[in-house]
Amino acid sequence: MPIYQQYLYVIGSFQGILLASLLLFSFRISIASRILGVWCLFLALSLLANFITMSGEINIFTGLIGWHFFLPASYGALLFLYCRYALVDSSLKWQDLLHFIPFALCYLLNLDILLASPSEKLHFVISHQQPTLNVQIAQSILFIQAFVYLALSANLIWRRQSQASQTLSSYNPAVFTWLWSLLSLDCVIWTLKFMGAAYDHSFAFFFVGDILITVLIYSIGLAQWRNPRLFTIELFSKEQDSFNHGKAHQPDSELGESNLKGDLSGEPKSQAQRGALDPEVRSQLLIHVQQYMNQHQSYLDNQLTLTRLADAVGVSGHHLSEVLNQHDGKNFYRFVNEYRIDHVCEKLKNDPSLKILDLAMSSGFSSKSTFNAVFKQITKHTPSQYRSQLIVN
Repeated sequence: MPIYQQYLYVIGSFQGILLASLLLFSFRISIASRILGVWCLFLALSLLANFITMSGEINIFTGLIGWHFFLPASYGALLFLYCRYALVDSSLKWQDLLHFIPFALCYLLNLDILLASPSEKLHFVISHQQPTLNVQIAQSILFIQAFVYLALSANLIWRRQSQASQTLSSYNPAVFTWLWSLLSLDCVIWTLKFMGAAYDHSFAFFFVGDILITVLIYSIGLAQWRNPRLFTIELFSKEQDSFNHGKAHQPDSELGESNLKGDLSGEPKSQAQRGALDPEVRSQLLIHVQQYMNQHQSYLDNQLTLTRLADAVGVSGHHLSEVLNQHDGKNFYRFVNEYRIDHVCEKLKNDPSLKILDLAMSSGFSSKSTFNAVFKQITKHTPSQYRSQLIVN
């Protein structure tokens, strides 16, 4: 094994075990973080197991040969479950274990290898024998589950993104940008792995794939540990339920679907659907909130939340959410980000030479990617395109 590959596996194993410990046992950690912790642990064990056969001699760890071969068969299910519980925080269900059937099948098909003597296992590995039929079937299952769960995860994110935008829930659009990036990189990784297997186990494809998957999982793991609710969106939050009295006991997913169907069908909304506040009161509250935002420029604070704004204007978070959603037709993030984008546009009109990134940070955005996504969503142009139009005119 080349020395640089050994460094990758040593560093990856250490970081994986450390991250897994932080994600699994930290106080008040989310379900998504624990799923990611298991993923980090499995990857760390896969990397660490590469050192078992390096000496070519039997040792106390030789009996573990084979047990790491099929750990990647769980990666697809872990990705899907991570995306599900990262988007909407809820409790694990026993049905989630069904997603690990491909993972279990790989091990059941190869029990003869797993239960063989240490000497037989070592001979099988170092002699590079032709894989048995069961091993080949397990390898096929490994790749099939990876691409199937990649598709299922993409469908899940697309549906959640559609529901969030259509029901005007409080969410940050950048959440989905990050998740789509995660899926794209995962697709590249498994494509490289598949090409490595197809081209007679090409070392280059496998090695690049190992690097990318290590960076992917550990980067997301570290970010998730620092912020357990990194990707969480309250699709159908309690603030909606507080004024949806007629549907207080309806499951979240059904509530979102029924609200959406009612909006599309054109059927008149009940008092509960209209909200707890009188339309005139909502209108007055909206004017009050708008005046506060203009006077105090609260949108320049990148830590501004629905609760903090509600406290500042002297209303409850439930009522502020209702005002923004049902009277102004926007979620909280859209409402605040429009002020931020207007602020940036005004600054650019006064001085087109200003640095866009500096403007974004001073206007309340915490990252360039979020700013670019929101700017284009609102203005239909990229920041650079918008500035170019100002210069031309």
